Amino acid sequence: MKVDCIIMAGGRATRMGGVVKPLLEVCGKPMILRVVGALQNICRRLVVVYTSHTRRLVDLCRGALGAVECVEGSGGYVNDLKVALNLVSLPALVAPADLPFLDPLLLGDFILKALLTPEPVVNLVDADKGMVGVTLFKEREGAWYDVIVEGRV
Repeated sequence: MKVDCIIMAGGRATRMGGVVKPLLEVCGKPMILRVVGALQNICRRLVVVYTSHTRRLVDLCRGALGAVECVEGSGGYVNDLKVALNLVSLPALVAPADLPFLDPLLLGDFILKALLTPEPVVNLVDADKGMVGVTLFKEREGAWYDVIVEGRV
């Protein structure tokens, strides 16, 4: 099953000196391109939310990201997430732009498990790392549930 997807890419990276994290290269490729690659076969629609802090992503939105839609947010994560969720159809998968090693098979398995839970919001939790910022929204708000996985997130 394909779902709409949102990549949150508007952080300030204050702990890293304000760099544009989604553009940091991992194995010669910007992190955001790696995330898009992990999501491309899972998503029927892909929206990237950037902010004034990550405006350099706009060039990728016009080129390397292809059919990805890019939306400028205000810079407040919760508000930007609400705006993005109102742009897409549900269920929608939300992922951060700074998880360059997301495993598409693990994500597909997570989506199937999440769809089977009764809770409207389901988080992907890595057994070792904890919360990783990947969530499936079946509704725009409500009770949440954690699906714990072991694997490469």
